[in-house]
Amino acid sequence: MDVYCRYHPTHGANWQCLGCHVQLCGSCVPVKPGKGAATCPLCQQVMRYSAEGSAAEVTPFWQRLNDFFAYPMAKDPMILVVICTLVPLALGKDLISLIIAIALFCAQVKYMYSVIETTSKGVLKPPELLSAFSGGGLLLVIQQTLIFIAFGALIVVSGIWGGSFLMVLAIAFSALVLPASIMLLAIEGNVVDALHPTRLIGFISSIGWPYFVLYGYLLLLFLGLGAAQDFVLSNFSQTLGFPLAGFISSYFMLVIFNMLGYLLFQYQHRLGLAPDEALDAPPQNPEALAQRNDKLAMAEIDINLKEGRYEAAAGLLRNLYKRKPHDLVVLDRLYKLLLETNAWPELLKTSKPVLQMLADAGRIHELKLMLRGLYGHFPDYTISDETLLYNVAQSLYHSGDYRLTLKLLQGFNSRFPESAHAADAIIVMARTLANGLHRADKAKEYLLYVQKHYPDHSATPEIPAWIEAMAKNGRLPEPVAKFGLSQ
Repeated sequence: MDVYCRYHPTHGANWQCLGCHVQLCGSCVPVKPGKGAATCPLCQQVMRYSAEGSAAEVTPFWQRLNDFFAYPMAKDPMILVVICTLVPLALGKDLISLIIAIALFCAQVKYMYSVIETTSKGVLKPPELLSAFSGGGLLLVIQQTLIFIAFGALIVVSGIWGGSFLMVLAIAFSALVLPASIMLLAIEGNVVDALHPTRLIGFISSIGWPYFVLYGYLLLLFLGLGAAQDFVLSNFSQTLGFPLAGFISSYFMLVIFNMLGYLLFQYQHRLGLAPDEALDAPPQNPEALAQRNDKLAMAEIDINLKEGRYEAAAGLLRNLYKRKPHDLVVLDRLYKLLLETNAWPELLKTSKPVLQMLADAGRIHELKLMLRGLYGHFPDYTISDETLLYNVAQSLYHSGDYRLTLKLLQGFNSRFPESAHAADAIIVMARTLANGLHRADKAKEYLLYVQKHYPDHSATPEIPAWIEAMAKNGRLPEPVAKFGLSQ
């Protein structure tokens, strides 16, 4: 029975706590500890690893029928099918032609078993064409022939000793276990395992009822193959019919072998085929160890959040941010959690990087929310970085929050008298007063202050024209290129 993670319901659970019995997936326990041990993030007790949960994450084979039929249409398998269909047409009846035909048949069988091998490992892309000619095809043909001979002998002997009834049972048994025999040959690589009754029955029992579902699909596929070949051979000439029948046969066999490989992949843990990653040793490389610890921390944070342990989650995020001060993902999660829990003293401590992050990302609404909260809880709050202060003020002005802009820029020149942004900050205040709050008279005072104290500023020559424009329409002209955030 498939089990799923408590916090990720679509993920299979590989870990079970021996204390609180919670079942978690690899995302919640992202560790490959030695001897398969891990600690429960909830109760700190030892957790037990089970590979069974991973099967819950694999799409069942009966939901991928369209993919199985599309599998042979990929480039590499289709080239092989075309070669094995067309080349025999050019062959004669001499010895060389016979050798070429046998070689092609061996290559095709080798490719079929490569399909099982790669698909059983979760590789859903067909193997490369060269794998068909990499050797071993003749041995597979011999082994597969021996299997067919053994099943044929079983049927004949059953008929001789037990009559037609026993022969029918032998045929039914052979047909039922043949797919398992092919898969065992692909896994073990020897005929003995592929024919051993105990291995065959144990193999089928390990998979359970899905094996019989697959068996039903295979019967339908063979019936479809037979019907298609019969139609082709009955309605086309031998010259065209036999190549088409061969093409159809190769296509259906690729579909069937792909299904067999996928069954091995889907139930690899029941069959003992999956590598037990939980038994891998912990990484010794410092960088890999740090990455593993970060994953553990993030998993613990997620669990604490889902359990409503917000203070614990915030503490973990703070510690993680101290280790990774340039990680904006961690900072953003910390900021949002502190905001949701109204932890304004903690937000005050991280206000500078948070405001920088929000300003750089253009998250103006959150920027306003953050500033209003800080001013509401700490009336004397100020941004200590002059460039950040100036950039945030510009953002607020262009967003239409004029009062907050003035509050932010209040006393800028007295706090940063040598700042390169001093004159520009006064001009932003003048625009805020004139264009936002309709205080052209006050804006004029600020402009005259810039004209007097910053005669070398690039905007100073334009100030008389600005004052004249304000006298006419009450607005201070905007620059052609509006102020933007510094990069």
